[in-house]
Amino acid sequence: MRKVPFFKYSSCGNNFVIVDDTQNSYFSEHEWSDFAPKATNISFGIGCDNLIVVQSATQQTLDIIATERRYWDLLPDLNSAKYIFRMFEPNGDEALCCGNGLICVADFLRREHGVINTNIMTEIPLTTPAILSIGSDSNSQDCWVNLGVPRRAPETLAKASGLTPINDTIDFINDIEIKFSHQDLKQYTDSISLKLQGYVVFTGEPHFVIFPDRDFSIPQLADQLFGVTKTGKVPPFNRKNFGGWLIHRIGTYINRQYGHIFPEGISVNFARLNGQDQVLNRCFERGINRETLACSTGALAVSYIVQQLFLPGLSSIVLHPMRCRQEWLDAEIKVERKNNGWHIKTTPLFIFEGNYKDTSKNLINNDVDDYQFTNDEYFLHQLKLKSTLPTHKMLRNEDG
Repeated sequence: MRKVPFFKYSSCGNNFVIVDDTQNSYFSEHEWSDFAPKATNISFGIGCDNLIVVQSATQQTLDIIATERRYWDLLPDLNSAKYIFRMFEPNGDEALCCGNGLICVADFLRREHGVINTNIMTEIPLTTPAILSIGSDSNSQDCWVNLGVPRRAPETLAKASGLTPINDTIDFINDIEIKFSHQDLKQYTDSISLKLQGYVVFTGEPHFVIFPDRDFSIPQLADQLFGVTKTGKVPPFNRKNFGGWLIHRIGTYINRQYGHIFPEGISVNFARLNGQDQVLNRCFERGINRETLACSTGALAVSYIVQQLFLPGLSSIVLHPMRCRQEWLDAEIKVERKNNGWHIKTTPLFIFEGNYKDTSKNLINNDVDDYQFTNDEYFLHQLKLKSTLPTHKMLRNEDG
């Protein structure tokens, strides 16, 4: 039986279990995928969106990854990287990148290692991983990550044959159709399908960005997603939980039915411009296969498309993660274009640390599309809790 020390973090509602593998190795390389469902499982594990593993950037670490995973034909160049960011999905697959995860790691490195800023390797499963800068703001509790410059999604993630290029980095798609049963949309339309269009961009993860006010064939459904009209009024026929249900339906449908375009799945963002420098966003994340409270690579994808296509003079955008703001009223992600790349900044929360006793029990890794986390229920046996929850204004509310 192994004890695995871990740190539980959250950033805008994205919550993670972080394991520090820089000093001690708790698992062999292939065992990290086995541990991921135990870390993420809310009923029989710790409970989180994703498992994050922080490793030292050494040639030996790369050799071990290459031998087991076979991601690369040639070993990546470590360059100035000091750490390696690994993130695993609930089914054990390794993800590419995560803005909120990197922001939590920035705070973790400051707390545990005294590191104020550093370079970290991400996008490990790609042929050429990226090296990004992360750090802590000395004047506040904020942390930041420089996600670089958004780029066109790799062919392995978004097939060019199904997309229309807008420019060197953004693709357009306009032939997506979501089908419904006869009663699903009855209050709003007699139609049993929703046609939509949107933009595809890669920000460390592939994102499909939709502006429902203009990209839905049934635009009145946009108000149901955001819970208010553009003038701030309650929309007609407002149905409790309908917005969350609709996002889940669209996200799962695209990931199931459009695999010929998005073979590894794609995260789907639903955005609305709210003034000249503020954007509302909700995100269905691939891999997790559900809507999360926020997504920072999605925040960048939305902000980048707004800046590139709608408001070209804009260099700074405040993004409001709508689901997170239903529980944390002042949650926001600041996105800023700088000379060395696009920076995102927000406030991560260190929740607690503990020791997981790994009994090597196997958990079934089913993709349950309709499962949604509400309040975290942690498996607390043998945990040594060190709660540091801040006193943010909180509001518990169901999805409107």
